[in-house]
Amino acid sequence: MNQVEALLSALGACKIIVARSFAEANHIQLEDIKIELTGELDPDGFTGKNPDAKVGFSKITSKFIIKADNTEEEIAQFVHFIETHCPVNDTILNAPTLATEIETL
Repeated sequence: MNQVEALLSALGACKIIVARSFAEANHIQLEDIKIELTGELDPDGFTGKNPDAKVGFSKITSKFIIKADNTEEEIAQFVHFIETHCPVNDTILNAPTLATEIETL
């Protein structure tokens, strides 16, 4: 697994944890849930072949596969809840301030 695949895995795991943790509180009769994540990435950005290409993902898609005894509207509202309560999703959407420290020996 490379670093960007690890990011997708962390995002998917976080969304699953939110779903499992809050299904009952959201009145979702969750029987099963899977999330398939895909990311669009131009490797020419990372390798420097195309200086105009984005180095990281240009798009991340989450496909929710949910088995629950609820209406489509209830499930859509629950997916919105998941998306807005997942810390990894929030970190990607609202980039934190990054700091770099260097220590030489």
